[in-house]
Amino acid sequence: MRYPYLNILRPAWRPAKAPPLAGIRGRWQHQRQALLDHFGLVAGLLLVACAILWAAGEHSRHKAELRAAETSRLVADFHGPPVAGAWQRLAGAWVAQQPRQSTLLQRIAALSGAPLQGELRNYRAFVIDTVAEQDLARDIDTMIQFYRRLASCVRIGACDGSLTAGLVGNAAWSFRNQHYYYLLEEYDVDEIDGVIDTIAPRAPAPGAS
Repeated sequence: MRYPYLNILRPAWRPAKAPPLAGIRGRWQHQRQALLDHFGLVAGLLLVACAILWAAGEHSRHKAELRAAETSRLVADFHGPPVAGAWQRLAGAWVAQQPRQSTLLQRIAALSGAPLQGELRNYRAFVIDTVAEQDLARDIDTMIQFYRRLASCVRIGACDGSLTAGLVGNAAWSFRNQHYYYLLEEYDVDEIDGVIDTIAPRAPAPGAS
């Protein structure tokens, strides 16, 4: 006689038998070997990353050294022929005209309206006539070509802009301001301003956005 009700299923909550010790040891050895296998790959990736960072740092340092060297080379032209000679002749000519120039500028500072416009015309004529009488056109062009080379070097990143501004920035703006009315007649003043602003950027005007 069969007793179906005695065919009881094993409860699901019965704890499973512990695996043999040899099974645990085998799994640990397998995991350890996997870690060792991957350690070489991870270590290699870390070494590559460190090498890339070091190379990037060295590259940046080398580029900075090249920029400084190229800046120094171009700025050295300011103290050698033909630029130094042109600068000295220009400086000498305007030093000789300083009393007259100072008088004209003092008049301009005290005027407004129509009288001011009349004195500005006189000052413009004074600048243009001085350039012609002292034969300064070639020297002015020599300085412009020098500033263009320097600005191009800064634009392409081959020269250090901060170093360039500190070394020749004030002189460049003085040159532009002194010869403004002559430049207005013979050159594109906006282009000249862009050149010198590249060498020594002007501070934005108050209230400019």
